[in-house]
Amino acid sequence: MRLSEIIGQPIATTTLARAIETNRISHAYLFHGEAGVGKETTARSFVNHLLCETRQACGSCSSCQSLKRNNNPYFYVLETDTSIKIQEIRSLKRDTQFKQEQYNVWLIKDADKMTLQAANSFLKLLEEPPEYVVWILLTTNLASILPTIVSRCQVISFPRLSDDIVRKLLQEKVNNADQSKIDLVARMARGSIGKALDLWDDQFIERRNWVVKQLVKLPTMDIPQVLGLSLTWEEKRDLVIRDLEQMLEWYRDLWCVKTKATDSLHHIDYLHELSVTCEKYTKESLEQITSLIIEMLTYLNRNVRVRFVLGHLLLQMRKGALA
Repeated sequence: MRLSEIIGQPIATTTLARAIETNRISHAYLFHGEAGVGKETTARSFVNHLLCETRQACGSCSSCQSLKRNNNPYFYVLETDTSIKIQEIRSLKRDTQFKQEQYNVWLIKDADKMTLQAANSFLKLLEEPPEYVVWILLTTNLASILPTIVSRCQVISFPRLSDDIVRKLLQEKVNNADQSKIDLVARMARGSIGKALDLWDDQFIERRNWVVKQLVKLPTMDIPQVLGLSLTWEEKRDLVIRDLEQMLEWYRDLWCVKTKATDSLHHIDYLHELSVTCEKYTKESLEQITSLIIEMLTYLNRNVRVRFVLGHLLLQMRKGALA
């Protein structure tokens, strides 16, 4: 894909296209923004231009063809499910220490997952960058990257996509005539085409509707019922994290309805339920619950027990409702 074909990130694509045209390539780029907004797609397109024999991402030269087959010898990807350790950075150093005659590009996914030792080791590489080696770092958490690394990269921000762009991209990818579902998923995706594609699965929609049903009933439950709900809730960490993100959007919408700012509701299909439920909370309690959900999400990412998080959160949500 050419940079000119990427939709929704005009500043990033124009900046990179200009770098290609003027042959002013930085030795390191740092792409940051939320998941699913086009960082990796843009990075791979940039690599395609950089390694293409014509610099146009022609798609037909031997370099472009090998990129399509994921076996181009001048393009490397560093990714991990856990953390990026110093051994991996040392290996990267060894692979880049020899003189290069053409660009070698490294794509480092989730660069914020570098351990402190790995980050300090990588920093030394940035201080004396090898010729013709380009690093592209991707992150959803810019604050977790060493400021000294950030200062040595060309930082490019990737904002959320508009609902209209998510809707257009979704229509192109799913080939489905169900416009109401497309509109709903585009709103729920919060500017992320990646999240929209995940949500397109009917199981996600069903789960979302189930969570909303529990949140609607919660203000009228007694304490034993709340505890029973927390004990029967599925205890899969990834699923509960998504559920809490859904709860965050629900209480955000309650706040919007409470303050009559309803232009960008995520649960537009539950407008009646939102209107009824918002009367059961004060503005202060909605603020407190929202802050608590964010706190519980942090705990889940630190491996705190799922059942404890659910029990505490649901009880506080119930206590926050008006008697």
